[in-house]
Amino acid sequence: MIERIRRYLTSVRGEVQRVSWPSRREVITFTVLILLMVVVLGLYLFVVDEAISRLVTFLIDLF
Repeated sequence: MIERIRRYLTSVRGEVQRVSWPSRREVITFTVLILLMVVVLGLYLFVVDEAISRLVTFLIDLF
């Protein structure tokens, strides 16, 4: 049992060494890009929600 665990951990270590890790600059760039996209999408959804809300309120007030 312990031998199987040792082989597994050795295998995991080998896989981690083969991973192509991003540079610090890439991580920062992609993080900023994702945050900007979240803000833009949030603003877009807010505008669409507000427009639909006002439209529904207008239609309800008509009847």
